[in-house]
Order: sequence, then structure tokens, then C-alpha cells
Amino acid sequence: MRLGKSGRSNLYCNDDMKKSTLKKRTGLGSEIIVDFLSQNGIKHVFDLSGGMIAFIEDAISRRAGIECVPMHHEQAAGFAAEGYARKSQNFGVAIATSGPGATNLITAIGSSYFDSIPTMFIVGQVHTDNIKKKEGIRQEGFQETDIVRVIKPLTKYAVLVTKVEDILYELEKSHYIMKTGRPGSVLIDIPINLQRNEAENFRSFYGSAEHLSMVRNEKEALKVDVRKVEKLRQMLTDSKAPLILAGNGVRLSSTTKELYSFAKRNNLPVVTSLLGIDCYPFNDNFAGYVGSNGNRHANIIFANADLIIVLGSRLDIRQTGDVKSFNKKAKVVHVDIDSNSLNYVIPTELSFEANLSDFFKATKNLTTTKKPAWVKFISSVKQYFSRPHSYKKGEIDANTFLHELSVATKESAVIVADVGQNQMWCAQSWVQKEGQRILFSGGMGAMGFSLPAAIGAWFADKSQEIIVICGDGGLQINIQELETVARNKIPMKLFIFNNKSLGMVREFQDLYFNKNHQSTVEGYGYPNFKKIAEAYGFKYEMISEIKEGDPFFKKTLKERSPLFVEVDIPITATLTPKIVYGHALDDQAPYLDDTQKKYLEELKLKLSRS
Repeated sequence: MRLGKSGRSNLYCNDDMKKSTLKKRTGLGSEIIVDFLSQNGIKHVFDLSGGMIAFIEDAISRRAGIECVPMHHEQAAGFAAEGYARKSQNFGVAIATSGPGATNLITAIGSSYFDSIPTMFIVGQVHTDNIKKKEGIRQEGFQETDIVRVIKPLTKYAVLVTKVEDILYELEKSHYIMKTGRPGSVLIDIPINLQRNEAENFRSFYGSAEHLSMVRNEKEALKVDVRKVEKLRQMLTDSKAPLILAGNGVRLSSTTKELYSFAKRNNLPVVTSLLGIDCYPFNDNFAGYVGSNGNRHANIIFANADLIIVLGSRLDIRQTGDVKSFNKKAKVVHVDIDSNSLNYVIPTELSFEANLSDFFKATKNLTTTKKPAWVKFISSVKQYFSRPHSYKKGEIDANTFLHELSVATKESAVIVADVGQNQMWCAQSWVQKEGQRILFSGGMGAMGFSLPAAIGAWFADKSQEIIVICGDGGLQINIQELETVARNKIPMKLFIFNNKSLGMVREFQDLYFNKNHQSTVEGYGYPNFKKIAEAYGFKYEMISEIKEGDPFFKKTLKERSPLFVEVDIPITATLTPKIVYGHALDDQAPYLDDTQKKYLEELKLKLSRS
């Protein structure tokens, strides 16, 4: 039996869905839920057990080919489901009980929504007889919570199922909405009595009037205008300094190969957003990561392009810097499946509301000759303004450490960074190898993301090496999941950058609060990580100094047991370069000295005269 479109679909595309053959089946509501998940390629469901999902957990335990992965916090279960979705190219699933179980999922639900990750959250609800019937009543059933109303702004679709016959319909509808167009999170709230009730006729969404209407509207919205393609051809021909900004949409649409072909065929250098950082190989055509903490050379290149082709990126303020001082001479071409992102931050010369796979098909015959002066400019900027590595004795430079770690890491690795300084250091200095995935929490920017997301990514593909980059603060938010790693014998390498503070906010306090480090240094604490590692059954190592080509990295990466590496860095460690509020993207602190400014002006002059 097939339930609609199963398996590893193109997440940014809408393919025709097939009608479900389960609609006539007799069974329990909980069994229909498991049928649906199994038939759609889900092998792992992340949960924290609770009374209102006990029937679902029981049904999963009795079904071959699908299993629960118990976590120790619902937020962690949600992040694990997101990591599973990111790595598998399918969707992820987390389940939780009513009340606090449901509300603990909120951060993870928002994370999937903001970063366009197809993640399904199934929540158990109290018996339908115990759901409040009057608006003024706060609560009727124990742990009853109107999670649908709470979570609607952070989902593409959220629904409370009120009839057992509607369970399959709402699962299928949620799945369709979740993966059609711009992906995102969905939530289905299912009362416990519907999970244990039987039905003989489960309604199907596929083939319904509602489904057919959605399909018609979606197909009409995704056409690529050939006249716009011709205009793009002329713009590429006229441009002296064209550039691609590749974002998260490239990975979501599974079009990394198409991007590479488009860029090479048109001799276009590529910069990426934070979430797009692993969508393009680090070769001569790659120009770096742009943003408020982006590579200085990438920001300079980005600021001097005269044509910017934005592919699957929403151009948020961390990519553009102060909008008033954003590259005024550049014409912007924006391709995005979400029409709300077009012309929202930066006015565009040309926009395509389309999924990237359709855009690349429509532009497969576009070719552009190389722009020699632009190539020379980019090469000179990369060579002169790239960050130097530091191997100071008795001290670790985080950027250098991550560069060395990246050199030693295998091609088949998944790197998951947390949020804070560690994430930016990783984005700035990791030299990605083809085949690697680098997972970041983007829009939500949630500390505590890395450890559970890495667990989910490992369950999606147990053949790949799992590396976690985290700070001492971020680890403590979901530290309990170290037990999940140990219990499942996940051969994870966990690198904890311990600067004994909440470093990113501490830097903010340095700039704006006269170094008043309230709650980042003063009042902040961290445990003895060696004892923590040993308590959870991890092997432990401490490192406080490295040298170029240090054998430490290859040695630790060969370890097949869970490994906890504490990286001792100074409390004064800072993110550089970075944008201070009100400055342009290419005007990062520490600011260029007179010699550097003069050299850059000379390069700009040569480019303008080409």
C-alpha cells in the first residue's frame, strides 16, 4: 500500500500525489498513524513518553521497520527530528504528550518553520470529552492545552483532529502542505480516545476537492517566465562583475549539482549565506560566506558585484548589513519559491517566484563568457584579505582549530554546530569537502540545537561520521542528551569550546554596556566537563594548544566510541571580523588600516576601468 508520495522527495518541489489506498481500511487510529509514517519512509520517530501518546508509542513498538528514539526533553526530540529531516532529505517526526510535552516542542517547531525544514509534530491531546467547551474556561482536562492556537504562527498548518475517521485525512493534508512549496513544520493534535478508537472508513485527503484545488494553484504559481530568462541573459551579458548568492533553498531543492553547473557554465563566482554554506564546493569559484560575521574577503566581493543572482536566500539583515548602505550599484535578481521574500528587503531588478529546479531547467542554455578583470579582483581580494591562521603557544585560536579539524575530517561527515561564537567560527573557517553536510540553526538561532540535531542526523544515516561543535553554554541547554548518545552507542565526536562564559553576548556587552558582563561572566557557571563526560560514558580529552598539521585531529577522529573533547580557549576570545551596528557589510571591525584601504581602492579602480 502506498500513501501519497513517499521516500526522499525534492523538498522544494511539488510532485503529483497519488491517492491513498488506506481510506477503506479498518483499524485503530494509532495504527493508521504508524501506517502513514511507515509508508512515507519514516524509520525513526523521536519522543519523550507521555500518557497521551502511549497508544502511538505502543503501535510503533509493534511495527517492524520503524522505531521510537526516546529523548530526555521534548525540545531535544524536536531538534532531533529536524536533524533527521535535514540529513535524510525526507521529513522528520517528533511526538509528545499534551500540556508541557506539547509546549516544550515550541522552540523546535519554530526552528523548522524558520529554516524551512519539513518536520511533522504529532501531539497527543486529552479525551475529546475533556476538551474545554467554553471560551472563558482556562482548562478542563488535566494537562489540556490548546496547542494548535498557540503554535499556528510557527507552522504551515496546525489542526486538532476531532473524529477518528479524519486522522488519515489530516496526516495526508499536513504532509502535502509541509513539503509543497516552501517547506516547514506542521502539527497534528490527536486526542487519546481517537488513537484507541477503530474506524472502517478513514477519509483520504488525496483526490479530495481540497487536494485537487491545492494542486491546481501550485502548478500555476511555479511557472518560469521565459521572457524573464531572456532578460537575465542580457543582464549577464552586460555585467562586468556578476555573482551568485546561494542560500538554504539550494539544499532544500536538492539542486547542488544544478547550481554547480549553472555557475561554471556562466563563469559566476559563488558566495553563500550561513545556511547555504555547504551547497557549493570550496574551489576556485567559491568566494566565501557573507554576513555580519562572514569572511571579510567574501563581504568585499559581495559589495563590489554589479549583478547579484540570489538563489533560495531571503536576504535578511545579517546578509545585507545596514540596508541603507547595501551595494547600490548592484542589480539584484532574486529566485525564491516564497513570493513573500521577493522585494521585501532589497528591491530587485528581476524576480522569479519559482522552485530552483524549475529555474535551473529554464536556464540550462544560458552561458556567459568569463570576466577577466572580475576574476582578477576576486583572486586578489581572497589572497589579501583572508584571515591568517594563528598557532600561538599555550593558547588556542578557535578559527585555526576549526580549520585544522576540517582538514582532518572525512568527506562523508556531518558537522552540526550550535549557536554562538562556535557557530560563527565554524562558518568562517571550516573548509568543506564535497559530500559533507554542515547543519546550522538559522532563523531561530537556538542554543542547545547541535547535540540533539546531530543525534537525528545520525539516525538518518548511520554510515557518516558525526561531529558536533558547541560552546560550554549551548551544551548545558540539552546536556541530558549525552545519555541518548551513550545509550545508542553513537560514535559522535563532541568538541566543546569552553571560554567559561556566554561569549557572544559578552562581546555585545563589551560594545554597548561598558563591559558589564551580567549573567554572561558574572553569575554564569559551568560544570567539570571531565566528570560530566565520564558520568555519561564518554571518553574525554582536553586540549589547550595546537600546531599546524597537529596529529591530534586524525587521532581523535579515528575513535569509534562517543568522544568528548574540551577545547580550552581564552575567556577573551572574540569573533572577528564582525559588523558593528550601522556599518556596511564590507566595513567590518576591526576596521581596515590606511594601507589596506589604499590597496582595496586600487583594486576597485582597476575593476571599474575594465
